[in-house]
Amino acid sequence: MHPFRGQKYCHRIRFFVTSSLRPVTLATANLITSFMKKFHPITLFVTLVLFAGTSFLQGDEIKLKNGESLQGRITYEADDIVKIELTISSSIKETKIIPRGDIAQIIKEAPDNVAFKKIEEMVPVGSLTNASTYETLIETGPASFLRTFPDSIHADKVKEIKAQLDEELDKVERGFIKLEGDWLSPQEQAEFETLVKSRIQFLRMDAVAKSGNYNGFISAMREFQAIEDNYYGTPAFPRGLELALQVLPALGRQLQGMLRDVEYRNAEFERNKAALDEIARGQIEAARKREDDNYQAGLAADKKAGIKWVRLNSRSKASIENYLKLAGGELNRIREYDPEQLKIQADKLVEVDELIAKGNYDFARTKLEEARAIVGTKGTSGSSSPKGGGGKSSYIASLSSKLGARVAEKNAKEKAREEAAKSEALAANLKKKTQKESKPEEESPEEGEAVEADSETAAKEAADQKSPDDMFAALSGADPAVGKVNEASKAGGKSKEKPKDKNEEREERPIPVAVDEGGGISFSLIIPIVTVLLLVTVVLLKYFGIGVKKGDEEEESSGEEP
Repeated sequence: MHPFRGQKYCHRIRFFVTSSLRPVTLATANLITSFMKKFHPITLFVTLVLFAGTSFLQGDEIKLKNGESLQGRITYEADDIVKIELTISSSIKETKIIPRGDIAQIIKEAPDNVAFKKIEEMVPVGSLTNASTYETLIETGPASFLRTFPDSIHADKVKEIKAQLDEELDKVERGFIKLEGDWLSPQEQAEFETLVKSRIQFLRMDAVAKSGNYNGFISAMREFQAIEDNYYGTPAFPRGLELALQVLPALGRQLQGMLRDVEYRNAEFERNKAALDEIARGQIEAARKREDDNYQAGLAADKKAGIKWVRLNSRSKASIENYLKLAGGELNRIREYDPEQLKIQADKLVEVDELIAKGNYDFARTKLEEARAIVGTKGTSGSSSPKGGGGKSSYIASLSSKLGARVAEKNAKEKAREEAAKSEALAANLKKKTQKESKPEEESPEEGEAVEADSETAAKEAADQKSPDDMFAALSGADPAVGKVNEASKAGGKSKEKPKDKNEEREERPIPVAVDEGGGISFSLIIPIVTVLLLVTVVLLKYFGIGVKKGDEEEESSGEEP
């Protein structure tokens, strides 16, 4: 790197600095010029251009008649004064009031630059923003900018911001909520209900605490009371605890200041009231009475609701003193908590909540017992909180109830599945049995032919061997063998058979077998049918005496066998 040489370059740099960086004094410019001698000219030139460019983009500029220049943002203009907001640091701003007579020139920033800065401040959007607020932001911000400044150098960036806001609006309309940059779906809100509500409660506490006045501090402590009563054990509780440890001292300082001058303020009010005419005095007294009545009604409502941090009457010395005692006592009480142990416990309980959501109930029960054993106070008494960590509305109690309900639901589903499986098995067996009884098993073509032939042969042999009486007895369900035994016993044990006559021999001739030519009645059914018909015919012939000789009838009626 070459050193910077030549006095003429130093003069040029000095002129450039003093002319472009108006807020910088001449002495400062001389210091910068001497410092620049150590660097390369190109490096210095680029640095100065960038620095000068940023100075031009800082906002409005007011040139005073004494040569001083102020850069910032003009917030108010009138015929006699101008207000300009100066940026001291990223978090500190100062507003100055400049008389018109001291102003030599006002140079305002380009309108699209001013509008773009406002749009940049819109993102990121805060937590719990509703759909109507998103619609208003889009319409009054990016949409209005693009209509007014379509050719601005910031148009592309504004379009990106508008697309981001449109996307977030779509999520809100579908039931999502935004909590500190996290988007939670409706399903997650239902699954982790206690966790979500506790985060919302803390955000409310944080929002009112930022007001910086005693009313905001009291509202913040009300929110902390709700967190402690309903959401002990959640991550919101140690966060609210740390915030309360900041709010209470600030509230105490304001209360002490109010207590010092409360008598003076009341006396000043009485003096001012005495200076008024009778009508105005009556109006002031009536307005003060309405305020006192509203305060007493609100105080009674707070006490009835069990609210610890009741309304404060800033004109009452007794009310301020009571509040100082309350704030001091609460500060000492919450200092007994151990924030680090509470954070460890909260992390374990969140893990339990996630395990329950995944259905890992056994592991969740183990982790829940571990979290329950953590002591959340600095003392050695063993009590972890005013609720003992197991209050009716604590996170531990909520998770215990949730775990029990999920386990019971799981057992009920398993029992229902077992009952359904048993019913299906019983129905399947019943159906199978019914089909088996109502439909004979199908035979294969090869086996069917063999079985049919065997049945025909067996039927033919049975027809040749059995008498008509035996066939009739078989068809009627009687056992012919039993009948023969009974007849033998009646005859005194004789086993001789009766000689057959000609007619019986003629009747025992083989029955012609019909040939199954396919179609119609099955051949296997013809034999039983013909047999039954023949038996019925024989019985009828015998009953009416047709075809039997008279001598034969006498011989049968003689009683005994030869």
